Amino acid sequence: MAASALHLKHPLPVQIDFGAGLHEQVEPPQEFVVLADPSAVTQDMRLRWLQRWGERCLGWVWQDHRMSSLDAAQSLARQIWPSLAGLSQKALWVIGGGTTLDLGKMLRWVMPAIDEAAQAWRDNQIVQGATRHTLWCSPTTSGTGSEVTPWATVWDLQASPACKRSWFTPDGYPDRALVDSQLSLSCPPSVTRDCALDALSHALESIWNRSASPMSRPLAQEAARLVLTHLPALLQRPDDAALRERLAYASLLAGLAMAQTQTALAHALSYDLTLRENVPHGMACAVWLPMVMDLAMARDAAVSQELQTLFALPSRQAVQSLQSWLEDIGVRCRDLRASPAGSLILSEALRSQRGRNFVGV
Repeated sequence: MAASALHLKHPLPVQIDFGAGLHEQVEPPQEFVVLADPSAVTQDMRLRWLQRWGERCLGWVWQDHRMSSLDAAQSLARQIWPSLAGLSQKALWVIGGGTTLDLGKMLRWVMPAIDEAAQAWRDNQIVQGATRHTLWCSPTTSGTGSEVTPWATVWDLQASPACKRSWFTPDGYPDRALVDSQLSLSCPPSVTRDCALDALSHALESIWNRSASPMSRPLAQEAARLVLTHLPALLQRPDDAALRERLAYASLLAGLAMAQTQTALAHALSYDLTLRENVPHGMACAVWLPMVMDLAMARDAAVSQELQTLFALPSRQAVQSLQSWLEDIGVRCRDLRASPAGSLILSEALRSQRGRNFVGV
């Protein structure tokens, strides 16, 4: 599996390194600053890596914010940007889950005034005089896909009402993705499940997507198949290194598909659940997947056939199979079509930026 991932053909400007134990061997080619999630990187790992890296590591910052908010980014900028200031050849190495990786995409741009950065992020603008730094991303969960996409989710908690924004620049891709399944061994079962659900959502949303292509479809199909096949077993055997590697591979494939299509309706519906009900992102997407899959199969015959092939079942049974699979691992699926209020929410989501990616819109 590792060899095929290393030679995977994709149209994205990201160098991909894949392999269990990768971080015990990799030698960074230039000076860098680390931003790491303390729930995924132990002090023993940190000390071991620092001893090997030596003076090439210019600083280490822990990222312990729950959300990739503007406030979190500004707080971290005060710690990271002084070490990155100067030559653009310095890299930012981000090691963590989706929240940490998304913050890294924002922080790679060192802006002249930290106090003005929040407004620049809010407006999705690069201010004059900002310096772009090399970005390396090491996911510690199997689900984010952020290591191979150019955009970041940004929560604006100061807005009224609080809202989700996207940070995107044309050259926003990480320069390097280092996917090491051993980094996910510290994930508890709930995080393992929710992150894998995010990967499954990325895969399925890339199938029922207006921008799906002959390049993205095989990646999405294989990613979905791997998650559906191996996640239940991994939840029973969380220390199984081989299963961890398969889920890491699934997450990478789903991320590569998503980077070409973006996400769609299930993600559009997820953000309010995360913000209002504090539902983890992967779960907030997954609760909508059977309803959205049913809508997709009714809207597009080719997508319907593709999903029937994936589940090896006719359309109605395929939707029921997905819902049963989700319920078996603790997901309480939702459907908005039974009430006028729900139908209005669905209609509004279809008109959103992500909703417009859905087939038939």
